[in-house]
Amino acid sequence: MFKRFIDGLRTSFQGETLSERWARILPGIVYGAIAATVYALTLTTINAVTYPGLHLAIDWGRVIAYWLEFGLALAFAGAIVGWFTETYMGIIGGGVVLTLLLFFINLIISLASKNGALTAAISVVTAVPLIGASILLAAAIRYTINRHLSIKQEKKGNEKRKQLAGLVAIVIIVGWIPGFLSRYDSTTIDVIKALNDGLTNAATDPSQAARFTLEKLPSLQGHFGMSYKLYPRISTLSTGSMDITVRFLDGYTFTCETSTVAGAQTYFTDCNEGDTFISQ
Repeated sequence: MFKRFIDGLRTSFQGETLSERWARILPGIVYGAIAATVYALTLTTINAVTYPGLHLAIDWGRVIAYWLEFGLALAFAGAIVGWFTETYMGIIGGGVVLTLLLFFINLIISLASKNGALTAAISVVTAVPLIGASILLAAAIRYTINRHLSIKQEKKGNEKRKQLAGLVAIVIIVGWIPGFLSRYDSTTIDVIKALNDGLTNAATDPSQAARFTLEKLPSLQGHFGMSYKLYPRISTLSTGSMDITVRFLDGYTFTCETSTVAGAQTYFTDCNEGDTFISQ
């Protein structure tokens, strides 16, 4: 097996010209970028679109960041998967490259966070199962490349265009499914509903106002009942938690860290003013 791997590696470096490899590299880049674009857009918009009554807003800065992160990673992985002559070498090489790319991206983001050492350690641990997922993704990319080349070589005219369009549609569906599955579960929705109830009714209901520690949010009292938007995101400080930033129309902003593990969050006490939660 090791000899086969070495022979495959030698063939990959010596057996083809760049133009021959480019026939696989270009569709690898294109299909990888399409899947990543669909995934990033779905991941960052699915909750705001499917839960219209919860004041959820789309964070366009986050949309662009995710699109660049996943788009560049999958486009580069697609190029690596297509560069290798042997299919199995492309799958292994692309899987390794994709794992390293996602690992280093997550590591950089972790080190830049306020609790960098802990989240960096978590990134190292989660990189292990990422290897298997990356190899499966690389296999899907290589299959798509091979299918693309097969259609171009064997089909003509309208039949070729129809089958290529169908292949693109499959790639779009494959990118959409994991993004859709990231939709909030019932416990997270319970938390967001509780927060909405408090912000909407606190001006007339003292029991709703009691959900918040007003000593930490001295300007919140005057904003109860005003229009606002919510910007939830996974917490980098606590497992099973999320940070929710509340932004009112006049610019006043506060952020709370809330648990999403044990059901509805009744009180929001871990909060501070501003758009970033600061652990006390």
